[in-house]
Amino acid sequence: MGSTVKANNIDIWYEEFGDKTNQTVLLIMGANANCMQWGQEFIDALIAKDFHVVRFDNRDVGKSTWFGKEPVINKILKFLPSFILKTLVNSIFGLAVDDKGKFKFSENTKVQYNLSDMAQDAVSLMNELQIKKAHIIGASMGGMITQLIALDHSDKVLSITPIMTSPGIQNDSLSGPTNGLLEAMKKSFVFNLKGKLEDGVVEIYRQLTGSRFPFNEADFREKLIPVMAHGSNPFAQHGAAVGASADRTNRLGEIKVPTLIIHGTEDAILPIDHGMALADGIEGSERLIMDGVGHEIPEQLLPEIIEAIVKNINRAAQ
Repeated sequence: MGSTVKANNIDIWYEEFGDKTNQTVLLIMGANANCMQWGQEFIDALIAKDFHVVRFDNRDVGKSTWFGKEPVINKILKFLPSFILKTLVNSIFGLAVDDKGKFKFSENTKVQYNLSDMAQDAVSLMNELQIKKAHIIGASMGGMITQLIALDHSDKVLSITPIMTSPGIQNDSLSGPTNGLLEAMKKSFVFNLKGKLEDGVVEIYRQLTGSRFPFNEADFREKLIPVMAHGSNPFAQHGAAVGASADRTNRLGEIKVPTLIIHGTEDAILPIDHGMALADGIEGSERLIMDGVGHEIPEQLLPEIIEAIVKNINRAAQ
């Protein structure tokens, strides 16, 4: 059973697994995703390697404090016919996406928080739980937060494993999302406006899944039930937080802890060049490149992934 603690002036919901006397692995999930997406199989595999594991809901999702709320206009739009909503969404995306398929972020955009605030959330949680140092694993946006903890709170870090993430989406030299994903995001937006949140998630993950392990909708929907039940906030401000946070490319050389970069070759939202740029920037980092894998952590590759993570963790003791 999870608990809620006040940390960094917000409520953070968390769960602990395994022997607390063992070294801690802190799991940080990605944008608009609560911590239930760290599956029990992943956690059990780490416990079997004698680690104490902590997963928690980032701000704005799950059972932690929510900032993003449904705009009043959405309550009106949801009653419009779908064909009108699709036209509106196409117009919005036309203004929000540049000619390279990347989302535009203005320096003048007002945000309620950024990734540094979310990094502080994680560190404050560690302090509340009396965890002096941890091995930190972050997926997608969670991998960006992981980088910031290693950069700005290095005294709290033993090793890091950023998974399917980026040193900064503002970097013009890195690829943008695929056209297929952008179209899926439009469809998902319409589903969200109609209150069909589960259908919206399915549309996105259909595109995020690579060709090596084809998307199984029935299986995905079954696994999605506890995730949605835990608390899904389609209006979380995570995207804005990512866009408002500075590119980290020029700071990567400051990261000195053992680092493992995990990335799939068919990632539709943060293509493989993002992972390569991250690995190139962190001296001595190891890489696990998963052929045919998208923006996902396939359970079929879990033994290989855990083995690589443990190997990286063991480097911290050398």
